[in-house]
Amino acid sequence: MDLTVNDGAATGIADILETWAPALGGDYRGYLNHAIRVVQVADLLHLRAGGGEAELPSALPEFVVAAAFHDLGIWSDGTWDYLPPSIERAERWLRDTGDETRIPLVTTMIDDHHKLRAAAGPLSPVELFRKADTVDFTSGTVRFGLSARDYRAVRRAYPSSGFHWKLVKLATAGALRHPLHPAPMVKF
Repeated sequence: MDLTVNDGAATGIADILETWAPALGGDYRGYLNHAIRVVQVADLLHLRAGGGEAELPSALPEFVVAAAFHDLGIWSDGTWDYLPPSIERAERWLRDTGDETRIPLVTTMIDDHHKLRAAAGPLSPVELFRKADTVDFTSGTVRFGLSARDYRAVRRAYPSSGFHWKLVKLATAGALRHPLHPAPMVKF
């Protein structure tokens, strides 16, 4: 499945994350590329589920904002229990930019992006975002029907840049600190 990269989505994510570059430090490029990959994979999953090219997720501001903020609490607040601060940062950004109407959808997209079960219908923004993040988090091991070739193309365009290795280190540290609750962001 050929898909042109939506430069507007990539630029929008980069513009939001520029403010957070100091907090992200050496992980900036890896996190930026992860966020862009999530949106690109959402486009591919959307098309695979029968959605039209005129309504691609990458063209929707909700996907750009959710992608930029969804894991940011790891760096902005230095916590492995990062959903609440990530949501708080997204809400504040939407209020500051006068886009309060998008808060319910963006916060649900972030809050449910680690649900283990379907969060909504196959073409819903919440479900597409959840699946797209899962595809990238697992480095394409879980693809929800997306071809390995398509995921590799996205990954080539936006390489990991150490992002996945950083997650391994953070997950290990989280498990050692809180062995009874090593993944507070996961929901059923």
